[in-house]
Amino acid sequence: MPKSTDFSNIDISQVATYQSGIVQASAHRIINRVVSDYLLIHGLTAMQWFAVGIIYDAGNQGIRLSDLTRKLSTTLPYVTNMVTLLESKGMVRKVAHAGDSRIKLVSVNPKYKRTVEGIERGLRDHMRTNLYDVDGISRDELQTYITVLYKIIRQSSV
Repeated sequence: MPKSTDFSNIDISQVATYQSGIVQASAHRIINRVVSDYLLIHGLTAMQWFAVGIIYDAGNQGIRLSDLTRKLSTTLPYVTNMVTLLESKGMVRKVAHAGDSRIKLVSVNPKYKRTVEGIERGLRDHMRTNLYDVDGISRDELQTYITVLYKIIRQSSV
């Protein structure tokens, strides 16, 4: 095992699992800090932003709270409280399902849609400036990283 912390030119078989774990945890914290710093300007936490993004992707028809819970891999009480907070800020709205009034759907408030699009553009620029450009991460490297993350998620039972 190499004692160095620079593994960029070392064969992966030479990197210990604990070293890999430390690097993954450090990268996660750095990315979260950059993302959180930007979202704070908009009064959002990272988890709230993830929820708003999923809700936005659901379109005008909205998404069931249970489906949002599953996509966020968290609990229904947590999602319910978060959606209530987002609703109080005017970002999302809850409506009853047309076919079953027991089912609650949540969608992005039409007045907030442009803001969501602006936050997405701004966060991408912020991450590019504060992470990728600074560290010399190419578009291909970022694509590989994201592809690997999706493969890990797809193969897991989460």
